[in-house]
Amino acid sequence: MGDRRMAEIKLRDGSLYVYTHSGGNALPDVAKAAILAAKPRWGDEPYVTRILVDQLTKAGRDRETGYGLMLRASAEDFYNDDSPSVIIDLATQVLTIIDLHSATRLTTTFRDLWDAVKV
Repeated sequence: MGDRRMAEIKLRDGSLYVYTHSGGNALPDVAKAAILAAKPRWGDEPYVTRILVDQLTKAGRDRETGYGLMLRASAEDFYNDDSPSVIIDLATQVLTIIDLHSATRLTTTFRDLWDAVKV
């Protein structure tokens, strides 16, 4: 069994889910890096979405397995009840990280992420 996790990218008209079969523990840090990489396009939903997906799945480029994209959370994975462990909300520009074991939610804004790396 892998280290499965899912990121939800919330869009104006729905969500896009990015599933990873392994390396899920790293997903919060990968999501933070993806948001920072997309900074020049934070206000442009189609481009920021493409950049986020590209960054979230880059470890699996040119591989048949490892990642999936879904329009609803249905990875046929009962390991985490098909619940995202990372939510990237483009409208509010907020990242939420959910600990799947304790259900603790940590939130930060995209701006706060950016300010933390500028220092």
